[in-house]
Amino acid sequence: MSEKLFSDKADLLKHAIKGEEDGFKYYDLLSQAATNPTAKKRLEGLRDDENRHKAILTKLYQEHVGGEIGPLPEKGIGALAQVFEKGRLRRLKSEMEYINLAIEAELATAKYYKSGMETAAGSEFKEILHQLVEEEDSHYEILMAEREALSGNYFWFATEDSAPMED
Repeated sequence: MSEKLFSDKADLLKHAIKGEEDGFKYYDLLSQAATNPTAKKRLEGLRDDENRHKAILTKLYQEHVGGEIGPLPEKGIGALAQVFEKGRLRRLKSEMEYINLAIEAELATAKYYKSGMETAAGSEFKEILHQLVEEEDSHYEILMAEREALSGNYFWFATEDSAPMED
């Protein structure tokens, strides 16, 4: 049996919403730093996905918990839970470090949603979490491909003519 990461649906959803907010902020900052138009577009897509995930989770909260969401936890889930409060984002020195942190975050988020699926009651709730797992897995694949491109001496934020991020 997997470790329970939350005490109830409200707790699961509040942490997930906070995690998606953290992801949005992270990808937004990276997209602003990107000078490669293709990389910028891809990062904006990841950012927008995080915002869409937040909306899905908010709706899920309203339907399955009810009432106002209220304050979110101080920390979300996964690798981004502490990235902003400790200034870690500013201390990273290379594109590879940013990509590795994003990969770690996507893996942790997918794991979190899978754990939620194991204990969630109701097929609709489970199905929505399953769809989010698939999207987080897709983000992971995008980022892994980018990490491979970076390993080939591409400069992700500064390349002007070639685009390591492929569609």
